[in-house]
Amino acid sequence: MQAGRQRFFRAAAALLVSSLSFLFRCDSAGAQTNLQLWGNVTIDWQKVDRLTYAVDLEPKVLLTAPAGDPEWATVDVTPKVDYAARRWLDLTGELLAGYTAQTNDVNSVELTPRAGVRFHLFSRAVPVRIAGHVNRDRELPPKRRLVLRDYVRVEWRNLFYSDDTDNSSTGRLRNRIELLFPLNRALMTNDGARYLMADWEWFIPFTDVSERFANKQRVRTGVGWRRSRDWRFEALGVWDRSRHTISDGFTTSDYAMSVQVKRVF
Repeated sequence: MQAGRQRFFRAAAALLVSSLSFLFRCDSAGAQTNLQLWGNVTIDWQKVDRLTYAVDLEPKVLLTAPAGDPEWATVDVTPKVDYAARRWLDLTGELLAGYTAQTNDVNSVELTPRAGVRFHLFSRAVPVRIAGHVNRDRELPPKRRLVLRDYVRVEWRNLFYSDDTDNSSTGRLRNRIELLFPLNRALMTNDGARYLMADWEWFIPFTDVSERFANKQRVRTGVGWRRSRDWRFEALGVWDRSRHTISDGFTTSDYAMSVQVKRVF
């Protein structure tokens, strides 16, 4: 068992490196690029059959950047609520609170409420009550090995700056296509499952915003391990490409290595 885990983690590291290398090769000529490190800790509370509360803690730091670009570091805290309304539909709500420190003496605070819907294209099972009791896991396992989802969110971003930069409030649509596939178990929700994951997301502002990160596309790919219902781990390679306005081409690329841990109560 230990040897199997070591082989899996070596394969995960190799896949992460190869994913980042592939994304670098996909970069457009002349684009400005940088490399970031992301962390993500998620704590979930599954209180009732279909309702989940969660808090995300997500620090990010810049590792390398083009000459002359400022360094930065940011931390986001996001409380969430997720309700499984149907076998094929979730309703979600979030409130991001973020702080960014920059070396050019400008700091910013972001407050962003979000509302979303997640479509499970292959549907899921529903909780089964036996003699008045509910499965303690309170999970909705997928009906098929392959998991395919579409996650659509609307967010209202409010940015506040420490210098004389004007504060801003803008809306944005986000759409993310998600794919997951377990390698050694029949379903993603089986304990011990090791899985591949990939997603693609488009961030679309309602109006043109003079901000590099407002209008962008994001690709993530990597591997995960569900140790048990209570603990899950993921390692991802991330590629963002950004533009300033809807009419511009994508001129900047940002790469990240992301490590994620989820604890479920």
